[in-house]
Amino acid sequence: MADADGKTEDSAKGGMNKKMLLLVLLALLVVGGGAGFFLMSEGEPEKKWKSEDRHAEAEMEAEHEPDLGFIGPVIDLEPFVVNLADPDQLRYLKVAIKLQLDRPQEETDFTIKLPAIRDALLVLLTSKESRSLRTVDGKMLVRHEIGGRVNAIMKKGKIQQVYFTEFIIQ
Repeated sequence: MADADGKTEDSAKGGMNKKMLLLVLLALLVVGGGAGFFLMSEGEPEKKWKSEDRHAEAEMEAEHEPDLGFIGPVIDLEPFVVNLADPDQLRYLKVAIKLQLDRPQEETDFTIKLPAIRDALLVLLTSKESRSLRTVDGKMLVRHEIGGRVNAIMKKGKIQQVYFTEFIIQ
């Protein structure tokens, strides 16, 4: 049957069905995209960071934008040998760390603050468990935490980069 516009009831229903199908597909796309984002972001190590660690990293990035034209001096710290915080077993970490400064060492307070820096890094490293340090993400997290802690201690100059030159868990 044709209506006053000359359209049949079947074509009107077909138009409604197409619109409904389009809306359903759009809703599925939005829900699927949201679920995918949620599932993928849940495994990221950043989500597991403590708020103080995120704050330290944010300060490190916000206060210090590295000058890519200048490569600062690299300071070699004496290696650390520490007990790890594994509850079931006694484990050790031996790590050698190099810190790249954002300016010449003479223009920083690094040398004066070295005892406080070593103390902060000892406390940080002894709070870690071996299973978290075995992964690349775990090492990257510790690298960011070291940079944040050292930068929080230093008043003149900042750390541009943290390098591990030795990393042994036993």
